[in-house]
Amino acid sequence: MRTQLNALRFSVRNALGFRRGPPTLLQEPKTELFDYLERGAAKRAEARERELRKRYALEPLAACSTRFDYRDNVYLLDALETIIGGETFAARVPGEALRIVDVGSKNFNYAFALERFFRNRAGPRSEVALLGVELDGHVVYRDWRARCDYAEAYVRQTENPRVAYRVADFCSIEGDSFDVATLLFPFVTRHALVRWGLPTRFFEPKRLFAKAIECTPKGSLLVLSQTESERDVLLETVATLGVDVAASVPIPSRLVHYHDALTERFGTLLRVV
Repeated sequence: MRTQLNALRFSVRNALGFRRGPPTLLQEPKTELFDYLERGAAKRAEARERELRKRYALEPLAACSTRFDYRDNVYLLDALETIIGGETFAARVPGEALRIVDVGSKNFNYAFALERFFRNRAGPRSEVALLGVELDGHVVYRDWRARCDYAEAYVRQTENPRVAYRVADFCSIEGDSFDVATLLFPFVTRHALVRWGLPTRFFEPKRLFAKAIECTPKGSLLVLSQTESERDVLLETVATLGVDVAASVPIPSRLVHYHDALTERFGTLLRVV
């Protein structure tokens, strides 16, 4: 029954294509960001946040964001550093921008962190072009704005004209080529996809990764998984698709208030060969 409802609701959402335009993003104070932790752990989290804020120039984000969104961005930066270490990325074509595609971007509330991370790792004077792609971008929130409305606001917040968001089926995109593909918690199990509200016809993890690999010749795929078992399914899925596993590490963190749910998370860096 749930799968049938998902299919019907998805069809209606996309037929209507509802949107009202980007909202004004809320600002909340960033004092005592980690007040959900005991004192010692909060001090360590504060020190890490200060380090990341300075390294990735997060002041504009800190000045216009909710505590939830800000911590999500800080956590993503922390996770990316854990997975990738000090490695840098270069565009395949010298002189061109480093091109990144984020697959399954939801409302793209982490666009700022993603853009700043790759700008930092692309080398001096290098530009970054980031495209977020979300299949189900017309979900309507309680304030009667759509997921894509919020994504547009988060894109604008980066102040990078090369950052964009597209409501589309990533597997149907033709002609685009990228240097890096990021997939933050892709659906590698049918259960997860159904819980998110998508029709089961979109459960094609091998096709999804094959498309990501096709779009990033000689590039990299960066994948976050909710659990170690999901990570294992990921590795099984891509085993015959022409990638090498450069890194696969746990990425727990106490930088977000839902840290108890992160204890099994993994990050994996794949090289397309």
